[in-house]
Amino acid sequence: MRISGGAWCGRKLKAPSGDAVRPTQDRVREAIFSMLMTVTPDSTFLDLYAGSGAVGFEALSRGAKSATWVEKEPRHVAVLKENLALLGSDKGEVFCLEVMRWVKGPGRGRAFDVIYADPPYQQAHEAGFGELMTALAEQQVVAKRGFFIAEMGERQKAETVPGWGILRDRTYGHTRVVLYRKEDVVLCTE
Repeated sequence: MRISGGAWCGRKLKAPSGDAVRPTQDRVREAIFSMLMTVTPDSTFLDLYAGSGAVGFEALSRGAKSATWVEKEPRHVAVLKENLALLGSDKGEVFCLEVMRWVKGPGRGRAFDVIYADPPYQQAHEAGFGELMTALAEQQVVAKRGFFIAEMGERQKAETVPGWGILRDRTYGHTRVVLYRKEDVVLCTE
């Protein structure tokens, strides 16, 4: 697996062995960062269900100020840390925790500019992204007017989530990518 753009373009990354990780395809990563071309530089980037961490490394390569990876599998976390050392970057941090535990614990109040989530497709299909997106907003893990990218199987439909607007909904082969933006919510009081 290689980084497809930016300062580290062409650099190889290690990937966890086995079937447990499904690295995001190069063309999907390129599409995501085309959508975020003006947002990525100087952003704070959060990669949830990080697996190989390829998307977070892509963000750093393309100018993100920092990247944070959250992955619950210790073997995958070890590979993420190896890749961080291999690239010689001090702009990243890796957490070995289940995503919702991290959101309600160490992630609270961090206000990331861009959040990317790529859970196993079956998990995403069963649970959806609404609960996660609501928790990200409630726990102030996402910045005001921040972005959320959901990667899922092609047949899963984009959810309408209160407080979030859908900017893009695209399918690439068997992968659907939905780009959301946190909306300003005005509470009506009478």
